[in-house]
Amino acid sequence: MDIRSKLNFYRGTPEKPVHVRKAAGGQDVDVLIPGTVRENEHGRCYVIEQRYHPEYVHGGCRIGDASSISGEMLSFIGGPGCDGLQAEKLIYLDTETTGLTGGTGTVAFLVGTGFFENGSFVIRQYFMRDYDEETAMLAELKELISDRQGFVTFNGKSFDINLLQTRLIANRLRLGISDIPNIDLLYPARRVWKLKLESCRLVSLEENILGHVRHDDIPGSMIPAVYFDYLEDRDASAIKRVLEHNELDILSMVSLLCRLSAMLQDPMSESDGGLELLGISRIFEAHGRTGDMVKCLEACTDSGRYDVKLQAVKRLTTVYKRENRYDLALEHWHAIESESSGFDLFHLIEMAKYYEHKEKNPGKALQAVEKAFALCRRAGITTGRHIDGLSKRRDRLTRKIMQKQHNNNPGS
Repeated sequence: MDIRSKLNFYRGTPEKPVHVRKAAGGQDVDVLIPGTVRENEHGRCYVIEQRYHPEYVHGGCRIGDASSISGEMLSFIGGPGCDGLQAEKLIYLDTETTGLTGGTGTVAFLVGTGFFENGSFVIRQYFMRDYDEETAMLAELKELISDRQGFVTFNGKSFDINLLQTRLIANRLRLGISDIPNIDLLYPARRVWKLKLESCRLVSLEENILGHVRHDDIPGSMIPAVYFDYLEDRDASAIKRVLEHNELDILSMVSLLCRLSAMLQDPMSESDGGLELLGISRIFEAHGRTGDMVKCLEACTDSGRYDVKLQAVKRLTTVYKRENRYDLALEHWHAIESESSGFDLFHLIEMAKYYEHKEKNPGKALQAVEKAFALCRRAGITTGRHIDGLSKRRDRLTRKIMQKQHNNNPGS
């Protein structure tokens, strides 16, 4: 682009499209990648389309299963603002951009979409062969969106949707894309798997949850440079890899939505019974479904992992205390005490509080405190907040015991 074109681009001023120049030696998009040139009042852009049979399996999930996910489940996964959605009316959306931060000047040169149409799952990718095709590309996207109810994205609320809204405004295209319902899968995925996985990036979820490993995938960090190289030499060889990367992102979002739906419908059968079940309980908790949360946490107390049991008991007993069901809370505290092999004072402190304030039995409360002191000594802890807190509790309980003895034997 010349200086005038660049200035018009950053001002958001539409220009008449120019024919893309092709460099000798390289194969451009329309030669290397089957697609069509879409033309509208704003110019041209290149569109690539793939159709998948509903029986196609990706990441252990049938693609077609996503079309039958209930509106109630979509709302449950998507959260506020996602009521009344129909699965077959959603657009799965993912962008590839000229920058990774989404700041001023960042442009989506590729917008990948996925949707159900006439019994198939369609992946339609809108590609901008040069900057002067951006308006036409966004206009094509706008037309597709007008017939749909909402989006499914992965980190779309923070990145893709905001970026597209900015570019729509810059290109003087009226569409409140940020107001359209968006099921951003990053948030439920983090709730379910952050305890299990070091990373909840989409590629990590693909490999560790969906069981799909990408081969010869282009790293996301390289994609902006690939596009800039393409603008210089018009060789679309590397762009083909970007399109494949984008296509896999969309397929994985479909599979991830199916996986989340299955886990939330049947947590006991569809989860690992441990860290995943703890994560699922957090989604139930966020939606106020305390009964379902408790069922998940109770199941976690049967886990073979002590760390899972401990986290479950901590959250369970908070609920039971709030509901004044101290018999159940006490049962879990004792169970943790019998299995504890590391340093954790939680159950002992809770038992001390219960015996002191609920049973009014300072003697039993003091026994729990002394066990906590013994645990500290074994761990080599002789000072600090644990010791200070236990010392204050011990002193108070000792005074209560002495006062109780005095009241029982006033003449002694």
